[in-house]
Amino acid sequence: MRILLFLFFFLPQFVFSQDKVKFTATGVTCSLCSNAIHNSLKGDKSIIKIEPDLQTQEWHLEYKSNEFKTENLIRRIEDAGFFVGKLYLNGQLILDNTKKKKEKNHKQ
Repeated sequence: MRILLFLFFFLPQFVFSQDKVKFTATGVTCSLCSNAIHNSLKGDKSIIKIEPDLQTQEWHLEYKSNEFKTENLIRRIEDAGFFVGKLYLNGQLILDNTKKKKEKNHKQ
């Protein structure tokens, strides 16, 4: 009985776990820009869900667990003609290119 309770409560976390990714894209000014990124991301079979927000220039993605690769996401966004500003994985900031731009502008 204890084994059944364990499986009932904890197994779904392992089977259905997903990586949640949020990123901001720089240079997105219209729905055509958003569509370009969306179409590029659709080609990645490890992405389960794509939700863009044009007002904030953020995308919320859900990946199959342990299949998210930072370099693949960045390549797809750059292939669409844009750049990643900030990138979060499961709520933690893992990439911030906005600081680099501010530092470059500050030095000039």
